[in-house]
Amino acid sequence: MLSHIRKYHGIALVAGMPLVFLASSTSVYADDRSEADRGKVSIDFRYRLEHVEQTNPLQNALASTLRTRVNAQRALSTMIAFQLEIDHVEVIGDDRYNSTVNLRTDYSVVADPRGTDINQALISIRIPDFDGVVDVGRMRINHLNQRFLGGVGWRQNEQTFDGVRYQHNTQDWRIDLAYIQNVNRVFGPKGPAANERGTLFTGLVQWQLSDQQSLRGYMYDFDFSDWDIRDSQTYGIEYHHTWPMPTGSLQAQVVAARQNDAHQHPQSFSHHYHRFSATMPVLQRAKLELGSERLAGDGISAFQTPLATLHAFQGFTDLFLVTPNDGLRDHFAKVSMSIGQVPLTIGYHQFYADTDRRRYGDEWNITGTYRLQSGVQLLGKFADYRAKSHAVDTRKAWFMVSYTL
Repeated sequence: MLSHIRKYHGIALVAGMPLVFLASSTSVYADDRSEADRGKVSIDFRYRLEHVEQTNPLQNALASTLRTRVNAQRALSTMIAFQLEIDHVEVIGDDRYNSTVNLRTDYSVVADPRGTDINQALISIRIPDFDGVVDVGRMRINHLNQRFLGGVGWRQNEQTFDGVRYQHNTQDWRIDLAYIQNVNRVFGPKGPAANERGTLFTGLVQWQLSDQQSLRGYMYDFDFSDWDIRDSQTYGIEYHHTWPMPTGSLQAQVVAARQNDAHQHPQSFSHHYHRFSATMPVLQRAKLELGSERLAGDGISAFQTPLATLHAFQGFTDLFLVTPNDGLRDHFAKVSMSIGQVPLTIGYHQFYADTDRRRYGDEWNITGTYRLQSGVQLLGKFADYRAKSHAVDTRKAWFMVSYTL
């Protein structure tokens, strides 16, 4: 009995946080204040079963995990707000997988370690006369489609950032600047890769040219304290255009970026990145996306995006989280549709080396979601990678249940 109490102590601690938060705040506000004035609390549960099968000596992984997230927000005044978010990840059943910290190295990796973590803890200061917001503390930062900077929200323990962020919004412009001194990675809260400290600067500018066109520019300067191999400076630009059509719209995206070595990086390099994609309606209820992405390499080093939401790119089997030194070309197609009340997405990728065009492998994947009337959301996902010259044949399957109070 005692072992069961210990096992779920973290869940009980997280679930009790909103009561503590509200109880501590009631004395600050007058009794005639509304519920919204006193604060807002949400509790989110996300259970996931993940299976990994690879053609290597590792045993097949089966990870059964539950993430409990409590988010509490409180407006201290018309200009200052506070937010606290705590996550607890619990393993349900046996941990038959390598979480990167549980020493089960005979299994394939599923990077969802057990633990309790402060996901966000920040103060937001609004500057009304300047349409700006300053955030100070630990926060979630998602830039655009998260190709260069994101929270890796797919993993049970999210990636968040410690630092200062300034956002300025007008009708046509958006400016987003941040100084980051620590990255809380998905491998935490404990373990050698849980944190990456350093001096990081990020900048994003968005310009709405018209109702159909937008232009974005960004800069990332990464100077890590103990991760010199990822020190770099990256500059990029994106252009988006939408053309109305009788059955929807045609959307096109063009992205180009340049990455150079910086700070203490042991190598000298200059690599480029580009992405072209177009999304168009097909039939009546479906969309087709076609595209190509290139991360250049020279056989010694390659274009890297270490703080991106990498699961969203180059397939779902996560075999290209680190760009191979020969670079990577990804030619992809994706079809999105609905069958009844079930949205489905089917994707296909062909992966090639950038240097000699040899084929790394192929992946196809499928994702389906369904929302029950109770508010419970179900997700099923499957991905199959067939190796040619990179990694090994890999199959992954997921079943996920999410519910928010």
